[in-house]
Amino acid sequence: MTTMNPMIAFIEHLLYTHDCVIIPHFGGFVLNTQDFKLDDEQVIHPKSKWVAFNERLQSDDGLLATSWAKENGISQKQAFAAVHRFGQTLSAQIKADKQFQFGNIGVFQVSKSGRLQFEPNQLINFDLNQYGLMPVGIGQAKKKPVLQESPVEKSAVDLPTVQPPVKRTRQNQFYTYVLMAFFFGGIAAYYLTEPNSRYVNSSFSPLTIRIKKTKPAAPAKIAVIEVPKKEAIATVQEEITAPVSGGIFLVAGSFKTEAKAATCQAELVAKGFENVQIIEKQAGEGHYRVSVGEVADFDAGYAAATRLKTEKKLDIWVYKR
Repeated sequence: MTTMNPMIAFIEHLLYTHDCVIIPHFGGFVLNTQDFKLDDEQVIHPKSKWVAFNERLQSDDGLLATSWAKENGISQKQAFAAVHRFGQTLSAQIKADKQFQFGNIGVFQVSKSGRLQFEPNQLINFDLNQYGLMPVGIGQAKKKPVLQESPVEKSAVDLPTVQPPVKRTRQNQFYTYVLMAFFFGGIAAYYLTEPNSRYVNSSFSPLTIRIKKTKPAAPAKIAVIEVPKKEAIATVQEEITAPVSGGIFLVAGSFKTEAKAATCQAELVAKGFENVQIIEKQAGEGHYRVSVGEVADFDAGYAAATRLKTEKKLDIWVYKR
């Protein structure tokens, strides 16, 4: 079997128009929706649909066989037989080769423990509404500034005010002595010499001393710097609302007997799930399905299934009755 098998190409074609394609007695491919996202490099990636594989989806829903019959113009019985043979051959081929390229959808591998693993192709987008859209860069990423704490242990308000000491230099002492000598010398000369009244008020008198007064310099104003307060950072807790009933279930298991379904239900309740219920099988159905909740539409179902796979490590598929 090669990657050019017509059945593989046909399954890839169906995934562009259907959200789930099941290969009976092998497993099912389920589409998951990823919304637009902006990465750390400031690149916007378009909305996309990627493929996940669920080994538990082995019940034949008739989609693959019916579509194969219409495509090739054969009867329903011949189409069901062809699909059944394809599933058996595919399972044997993967176990023999340990690795199998399933067209452009992805790669199957068998782990050391013998478990089947699937790695989807991240380069292919099964959302036709986003066909041709490429990632777009909106500029270089801006790094947020990192605030560093001030190395000062105490603020200036808490510290006591200290007046700097006045230092007297030798030059200041010299001028002080000179002024004192003129002052006392002038007083002594006035009392010892009895000057004539005609010359006392004269501008030629050697004892007339005019001292020019200077205005004292205004003290420098100290600018007060206000330190901005840090804005409070509010933490927002994500609220998870209960899904709206819409007849679309989030199925975690499918069992032939109701006893096994009840066991699965008890295990899910023990893990913390609240809306766990067993979907009663209708006429023509062969399995009891265990649901962890209902959603309004398929988009909400895929989003909830992705969250449960990431947070609870639980395989979930979307099922509509």
